[in-house]
Amino acid sequence: MADPVPPPSDLPAPYASPWGQLGNAVRAVLASLRLKLRELWRRNREGDLSVPGFWPQGLAPLFWPLVLAALLALALALAGQVWRGLSHRVVRAPGEAAVSPPPAPAAQQKSPPIAAPTMEAPPPMAVQEPMPVAEPETPPPLELDPLLALLAQDDPDHLIASVHPVPAEGRLVLTMAPAYTGLGEASRRRWAERWQQRALVLGYERLELVDGQQRLLARRALVGSGMILLDPGAPG
Repeated sequence: MADPVPPPSDLPAPYASPWGQLGNAVRAVLASLRLKLRELWRRNREGDLSVPGFWPQGLAPLFWPLVLAALLALALALAGQVWRGLSHRVVRAPGEAAVSPPPAPAAQQKSPPIAAPTMEAPPPMAVQEPMPVAEPETPPPLELDPLLALLAQDDPDHLIASVHPVPAEGRLVLTMAPAYTGLGEASRRRWAERWQQRALVLGYERLELVDGQQRLLARRALVGSGMILLDPGAPG
């Protein structure tokens, strides 16, 4: 009796599973890589691989293994640093706070019934007495600067506008009124020397006269005694 003939297939070629083909391809790639690594290992052992010029030729088989070991150690160190950084940044999620239930609504109190308004006569308005008017306070009397009051004894013409003492430097600065600059040179020198004597009595070794714009008009002489008169705006 003859064998039965298999039914004809509608496919043009025998069916092959793609997963099986992928497995065969992976095995082929791994086999090729293994052969390539064995070839490189053999060439490195024979000193056939290129090495830098500074590397001794007798130690050529050790160059590439040392490079690979160094790269592997560097990769492990970097991975450790990244792992430690990630572990430090991990923050524990805070526990959920206990949610307290909303307070129970208070019992509604019944409001008493509103009584109907009764018409009452308005009370008589009281007569308001006029409010007493507060008397304006008298301003306190003006007090002059004690230092200016002492210098005013030698300033009958009121040529000094203000006084600015600098005790830390032993310096006394007098701001002059515009009338001072209108005097002659002899009069200005006489007034300046008189105020210098008064400043020495008060304990100030240096005297300076300035105008309203703080420009130096006179100062104590650095050598000898007396005052040096200056033009407005001239350097001291």
